[in-house]
Amino acid sequence: MAFHLASSSALCAAPSYGFSVTEKLERNNYRIWRLQVTSTLKGAQMMSFLDSTNKPPAPLLPKKNKDDEDEEQKPNPDYESWVAKEQMVLSFILTSLGKEISGQMPITVVTPAKAWKVIKGMFASQSRARVMSTRMALSTATKGASTISEYFVKMKRLDDEMAAAGRKLEDEELVSYILTGLDQDYDSVVSAVAARVEPISVGELFTQLTSFESRMEMKNGGPYQSSANLAAKGGRGNNNNNTGFRGGGRGNGRNMSGRGRGGRNGARPGGGFQAGVFCHLCGKEGHTVIKCFKRFDTSFSGLAHKSASSAITSYGVDSNWYLDSGFRCHRPHHLGT
Repeated sequence: MAFHLASSSALCAAPSYGFSVTEKLERNNYRIWRLQVTSTLKGAQMMSFLDSTNKPPAPLLPKKNKDDEDEEQKPNPDYESWVAKEQMVLSFILTSLGKEISGQMPITVVTPAKAWKVIKGMFASQSRARVMSTRMALSTATKGASTISEYFVKMKRLDDEMAAAGRKLEDEELVSYILTGLDQDYDSVVSAVAARVEPISVGELFTQLTSFESRMEMKNGGPYQSSANLAAKGGRGNNNNNTGFRGGGRGNGRNMSGRGRGGRNGARPGGGFQAGVFCHLCGKEGHTVIKCFKRFDTSFSGLAHKSASSAITSYGVDSNWYLDSGFRCHRPHHLGT
């Protein structure tokens, strides 16, 4: 009996002496509310009252003499104590509900076990819908124009949303979502991770991707912009001296070289821009045929009506060949010097 009294006094103190929940139940805080309620009830040794299979003792004490029909049965004090504690738990749960949730509680709820079942059912459908929408957001998320750090913050936030809905993702699953959202500039990292025998953690993946991003920044002499970044920004290159060019890749204006895919000079990735040199295949300035990416394009039929010489002529340069006889042209004397 002393044990029950101690438990009862502990729970009675819950609403008044520091054991109440800090946040009442609302639509967006079910998990933290449930954690607070269960921890309080466990501390008071009252969790059994949330179990619908937990039955109270008999209301009346058994007869001392079963054959004596005139003997009056006395109330069972254990039953009264059990009911008192059950109602304390019910009161504790009901007072921890916000106004919106409390208004949805049926008036037929008279036990904490029934109240707990109603609340769980109320938030079960909400959790399922939240899990589905968050999974869709994870599967369609892309790095885009974000940095690796910004991209990871976004993906970790979605991971936290899954955990809040009761569906915590394993590291391997989150890694798959992160890798799927990377653009093709990170294919080498994706291939390296896929070839690993041991699974990679989210923290280690972040380290590898930020290291890759830093190396690309060093090579390009400035903040790294992937093809997705450039597409989002209209294809502008890194024009440090305003001498770069627009295109699908990165233009480094310091040495007038066109790096990346689909640059204005039509050269393959990594080919340097060669001023005054025109391609005999596509007719564009900056590269030779051997560096032209069009030679790998089976759908490209070449320039039937335009040659390199005509391209040069279009820039105001005479493309005709003249034999150098060694003589120099002199003005007639009557035209003056």
